[in-house]
Amino acid sequence: MQSVADIEVVGMASNGIDAISEIKRKKPDGALLDLTMPGANGLEVFLEGKRWSPETKFAIITGQSAAPLLKKLFDAGIDGLFVKCERPQDICSGIVDMLSGNRVVSAAVQTQINKLQKLSELSNREYQVLHELARGLSNRKIADRLGVSPKTVDTHRTNLLRKMNVTSTASLLVAAMRKGMIDI
Repeated sequence: MQSVADIEVVGMASNGIDAISEIKRKKPDGALLDLTMPGANGLEVFLEGKRWSPETKFAIITGQSAAPLLKKLFDAGIDGLFVKCERPQDICSGIVDMLSGNRVVSAAVQTQINKLQKLSELSNREYQVLHELARGLSNRKIADRLGVSPKTVDTHRTNLLRKMNVTSTASLLVAAMRKGMIDI
């Protein structure tokens, strides 16, 4: 098994577009990407990089811990997934493990994904309404965006309040943030 000392950095990029170019040219064994990059985000770089270098193992590190986002990255097939608040030695050992052929999801990420699975009692439409509420939209604007009536949006909002065991939209949004269902 290799160690961090055995890893050679063959390229660096300051944005997502340059990262894709570097991956395409050098076809590295592994690529460590930040989720939030100018030009193209980590998910976009992963998807495009995989097209040009299918053997490359990709890891994403992110400061965002919203469970739906982490689940989306996991479902996309990323080889390694870490959050920035983790201990550097844990991230490094996870990257080494990933380069050895294992899929690595850090404990912090797995915790968020598990929380999301427990909250799967919300319907897809309820999630859509929740995210539109988080954007500060009114029932009328949400209805227009989703192609439903304002009464339907109000029903979903009422169901969300009941399921999240809260009594106001503000407390709904706070609870959803705490549970990692939405990110600020």
